[in-house]
This record gives sequence, structure tokens and C-alpha cells, in this order.
Amino acid sequence: MPRRRSSPPLVLALLLSLSACTGEPAPGAAPDAGSSAAAPAASAGAAERLDALLAAEQRRAALEVSPADQQSRDVGVRRAAARALARIGGEAAWPGLARALADEDDEVVAWAAYGLGFSCKEREAETVSALVARALARDARPSPAGAASAAAPAAASSGGAPAAASSGGAPAAAPPLDAGGALARAVGRCGAEASEPTLVAWLDGPRERAIHAAYALGDLAAIKLKLREETLVALLNLASGSAASPPVPEALYPIGRLEHVPLTVIPRIRDVATARLAEASDARLFAVRALGRAGEAAASELARVLSAKGVFTASERAEAARALKRLGPPGQRALADAVAALAPSADPIALTGLVSEDFGVLLTALDALGSAGAARKALRDLAALPPPPSAPAAILRRVAWLRCGAARLLAGGDYREPLLLGCDVTAPAEPGSKPDAGAPVRGSIGARAVVEVIGRDAITGARLAAFRAYAASGELRAREAAIELIAAHEEIAGAPDLLAKALAAEEPGLVAAAAEVIARQPQRASEAPGQGKRKRRKRSDEKDAPAAVTSPAIEGALLSILDRPGARDDPELIGAVVDAVGALALKPAEARLEQLCRSSHPTTRARAGTALGVLRGRKIACDAGLPGDAGAAGRPAVAPPVGEVPAEASALVRAPAALIFDTDAGELTMTLDPALAPVAVTRFVDLARSGYYDGKIVHRVVPGFVTQFGAPFGDGAGGPPGRPALRCETSPVAFEPLRVGVALAGRDTGSSQLFVMHARAPHLDGQYAAVGVAAGPWAALADGDVIRSVKVWD
Repeated sequence: MPRRRSSPPLVLALLLSLSACTGEPAPGAAPDAGSSAAAPAASAGAAERLDALLAAEQRRAALEVSPADQQSRDVGVRRAAARALARIGGEAAWPGLARALADEDDEVVAWAAYGLGFSCKEREAETVSALVARALARDARPSPAGAASAAAPAAASSGGAPAAASSGGAPAAAPPLDAGGALARAVGRCGAEASEPTLVAWLDGPRERAIHAAYALGDLAAIKLKLREETLVALLNLASGSAASPPVPEALYPIGRLEHVPLTVIPRIRDVATARLAEASDARLFAVRALGRAGEAAASELARVLSAKGVFTASERAEAARALKRLGPPGQRALADAVAALAPSADPIALTGLVSEDFGVLLTALDALGSAGAARKALRDLAALPPPPSAPAAILRRVAWLRCGAARLLAGGDYREPLLLGCDVTAPAEPGSKPDAGAPVRGSIGARAVVEVIGRDAITGARLAAFRAYAASGELRAREAAIELIAAHEEIAGAPDLLAKALAAEEPGLVAAAAEVIARQPQRASEAPGQGKRKRRKRSDEKDAPAAVTSPAIEGALLSILDRPGARDDPELIGAVVDAVGALALKPAEARLEQLCRSSHPTTRARAGTALGVLRGRKIACDAGLPGDAGAAGRPAVAPPVGEVPAEASALVRAPAALIFDTDAGELTMTLDPALAPVAVTRFVDLARSGYYDGKIVHRVVPGFVTQFGAPFGDGAGGPPGRPALRCETSPVAFEPLRVGVALAGRDTGSSQLFVMHARAPHLDGQYAAVGVAAGPWAALADGDVIRSVKVWD
């Protein structure tokens, strides 16, 4: 789930490559019959290997996981070996994962399948064939008698208790992994030709397997962007149920992952999804989402969901608003009616109810409206909603969100609209002053709203002056939004100066925003010789156009960042800068890129290789840490370079820790479990104890999806200084409501940011590290709310 620009719903890129994280620490020992359960006790050597395997996992050193580890009589060692390989991934890990797939222990198999699902690039058919064969072998074996009763002695014999005392172990109470689910999801993620028919066949099986197959088809749909019509029919049959089998609403999940579905199945989708709305469960959200693919005739059902407070959850209602946005004029009419019905009264007492999950539903409906249209009257009332006298900051913030959301729609392209300029009541203008379109408005909510409206028309003349006021200084998130507009508005004059100034900023999110603009539109970093800074340079296809020259200030700033101490500990920042350097083909950066080609961070290596390839005019393979030409099939001859063992690994948190948050929305809690991610949990507990989270804002809330916090500058970028990015400790664990995960912007980029789920999200399973569970109304938080303090209870 992602960090500043990474939205957990949009994870297609992660599914397609090893930019996704992979893995989870081994749960407590519970081998099946026939494993090493008869061994009297774990040896000291086994405990040492657990420590060494955790170090190998963190260093991403696949070659340090030996065949002897995979053949150990100690099942805890075998699990740790499979876990390490699953998290390391890639070509170097594939042979070991293939070996682990044949293990007799189900949890080893689960780790192997999970890792293979992310390491099958260029081996898709071979990997899926092995996964299917292993699934068939599991089906053919007899159920192990007395497996449950064997769990307790197995914990002692396989290293369960000793493992908990070593740096590589996990508490014996950790939940077991599901090998069947891991096998199915890996078949989907590999996306081979045989994946779809195999998974369709598995739909016609036991309910648990059918659900796994449905989720796997959702993974496949995200990769292929389509499913066969007969697959959709099979899913709808499963979702509708029969006299002999109850409905399986999870079968609607893949349909919600498709942007387009065949016209022939739309009426059936509408009928089946509508029927599933009558049954409350975590999977009912999939029916709401599927209705968004069921054509304009589904608008009435979605409108019913959106308006039925108390019948449907806030997550389902927010999802209904997003689904209505897809349905054209009928959806817009339903949203307009809903905004009028959901809008709060101006009564000060009534406004105290804004601190709730229902606030997010109204805000989502506002965001889904394309224009004021039939909602104009309701929007005018919202835009003028008076803040209650002496209202606390949490109420003022929510009033500002509603006022600015309505004002954005009413303003159209008029950035000087008085309702817009005065919408943010969290930072009102000085007494007696009037809103001034020539100066940035105070307050993050209002400033961001004005920048959005500025971007709706050509940015020239007076509009350009207003734009520059936001892009050059002021509120950070509004400034980042203004810088991002440069990529979409070629008419903006003086862009190199603005980009150079942003690249020189302290805040990594602002630096990354400018670098990303340059990577997408490298010509914006250039001025043509002889042209004034405020004159648009001629396009390259215009006759007699002078050669463009990269701004020396931009070139210097980019090279300086590559040399900046600590910048390489932030893969998100350094990756954006490397992309910009490559887009500009900056030859002076070549030696620096060669160093980054040897980075232990896979995303940094990949981007450095791409940039070097531009400079040298040929494909460069950095996967092995060597800036040489790509080998056969693009595969490296040796394993990638390894990194350092993080400081947290030397003093791991041993037991679950409870965190108590004092926030603008009241007291909230979460329990972080080192059994799921020992190094990450240790980092977060240490940060909480140090007071890092005290005073931090909640920078991202997607109603019905996630709440996210922990960014040092409150914009979703970066992490605490002196703390290198975390290695991914992801796991094949379901992201259910109130699951806590580590926010990412690519593989191995976690640092200090956490997210809390509002609803079930299968597309996040295995993509992010699950580190615990939360309690309380986390969905009642709003963007900008403050975490006043955090206490840790061990």
C-alpha cells in the first residue's frame, strides 16, 4: 500500500515484476505427519542457522541459503530457508524455491509457491506446471491422522520454542500458512497460458479452493486485463450458487478487477451482484464493485447502497460512490441526489458527527461528481457551511474538506472563485482581509483545491502568475501538486527554474515530484538558446527549431542528489532522480550510475541499468550488480549484490506490542506482531518509543480502503533520517479489515509509514508486509488529522 503516489488498488506493476515484495516470517512449527517431528529437540546448530537465514533474507543473499538448509531434519530451518528465498526472489532464488515446492511440510510448500509466484518471469509455463503438479500431489495424499494433536510436540522438536528465542525464530502461536491458497495465487500471478483454464477448473471444487481460485483469477485479470467469457460465466455461476451449493460471493472479485467486460455478460453480472447485496459479509464489497461493471442500469442499485446508512457499511457505501462514477449520466444523477441527501445541516451540534466513517462516504461522493450539475444548490450550501464556534481542529478540518470539495466543483475553471479562495476554515485569512487570487491561500486543504482548479485551463497570463505562487513556495502538498502540473501543461513558461528550485528542496517528496516530471517530460528541463526564460521553446518537430539545452541548475541539482549522503537509503527518491538523469542522458552521471548498478536494492539497480542503457546506447543488465551487457534471455550469470543486515536485526522485538494512539478522532490501538515481520515490527516499535509518531499527521485516507500515516513531512514520502529503507517482509496473509501493513513505493522501500485497512482487499495479499492488527474506528480519521502521541505496551 504504498506511499506518496502509490495507491494500493493500483498494483499491476507490482504483479508483473519483482518490484513487488514477497514473503513472511515462518510461523510456529507445526509439521505434518512424516516431517521431523520425532526429533527430540532443536540443536544449537539449528538455532544458529535460523539466525543466519534471517541475515541472508535481509541481505538478499540467495546463495547463502544452502541445499543443506532445505534438507534439514529441523522443519523450522526448512521453513526459514523457504521464507528467505521467497522474499529474495528472482533468478538466483528460483532453483531453491522449486526444490522447496517438493517438501513434505505444508508451510514450506506455501512459502515456495508464494515465492515462485513472484519469480516466474520467463519461466511462466514451467513454473505453473510445477505448481499444478504439486497441488495435484497434495490432493492425492491421505489426510494426516492426528495432525492437530501432533502440533504441540512438533513445536518442541522442530525448533518452535528455541526459534522464538533466536533472532530468526517466530512464536509458536503464529498462524499457519495456507499452502492451497499460495499455490492457487501463484498460478494466477505467473499468468501462463495454462493459468486461466486451471483456475477455472479449480472453481468447481471444495469451497475453500474455489475461493482461492477466484482470488487468483483476480490476480490474472490484473495482469492480462481481460478474462475469457467462459471464465466470467463460471465465476457468475459460482457466485449465484445452486440448490446443492450456497453462493460464493468472492467469485465476483475478478469481475471488479476488469475495466471492461463483454456486453453479453453484463445483465448476468447485474443480477448476480444485486442478489449478493442481501447477504452481509466482507465479500459483499465485491458485489458492489462488480455492479460498477454492470452498465448504466446498475446505477439504481448502487444509489440504494450509497444512501442506505445502517444497512451497508461505510466501506461499501464509499465503494458504491466510486462505482457510480463509472456509469455515466445515470451515475452522476445518482451522486448528485446522494450529495444532497448526505450533506450535514449547519447545526453546530450536528456537525460534531462529522468525526465518523460516514464523513468519508460523503467526501467520496463529492470526489466522484464530475461537475456541479444537478447538485449545484446542495454544493452551494456545502461550500458556505459555517464552522461551529470554538470548534476543535478535527471538526474544522472536516468542514474545510466539505467546503473545498464543493467549491472545486462550483468553480469549474475559475481559480478566483470567492467560495474557493475562502473554503479552508482551518487557516482563515487575516481579520478584515478579502480572498486574494494573487496570493496563495492559507491551509493545505484550500491550497490544494486552488491548484487543482488552476490546472483545469491553460496556465498563461494571470493564471501563470497564480500558478507560480503555489509552485515556488508555500504549503508543501500544494506545491508538489503544482509542480506535477508542469508535465501536463507545456504552455507553462519558466518551468526549468521551478523544477530546479524544487530539486534543491529539503523535502524528498517535492524533489521526487520534480524528478518525475523531468523523467516523463525531459524537454521541460530545457531552454532553447537565445530564448527568454518565459518564452516557450519550439518543439523538436518545428522547422529550424534550435537545439534545447538542459538547464545547468537542473543538471547540477540532479548530480548533487546522487552524491547526497543518505539519499541512497531512500530508494523512492534515488529512483526518481535516476529516471530523470536517464531521460536527460546526463553523461556526467555515468560513474554514479555504475555505482548504483551495484546497489543491493533491486529497484535502484533496475533504474540505474535503464539509465546507463540510454547513455551507452545498448541494453545494460544490473540485475547481477555489474554494468555489463545483458546476457542470454536477459538473465544475470551471478546473484545480485547483497546488502547489510539492518541494525534492528540485532535487537529484535520478541513479543507482540500494543500501540495506543491519541488522535484527533479519539483513542485508537494496534498490536504489532513480530511473528509476521520481525525486523519491520522492531523498527516501528522503536520509532513509537522514541516519540517519532507524536505530532505526525495522517496524510492519506481513502474511504472504504485505507488510512495511512508516518511520513516525516506529512506528504507520504521519505522516512526518518538515519534509518535505511526496510527490506520487504511480506507474507501470504490476507489483507482484511483492520489489518496493519507497511506502506511502500516499490520493493524494499518501507521505512516508517503504516496503513490500516478499512475493508477486505485481496489484491494487496502478498504485496505488502502485514505487521499486525488494529482496533477502533481508524476509518473515522481524515487527511490532516494529528496523532498527538503514541504509547507502547509490551
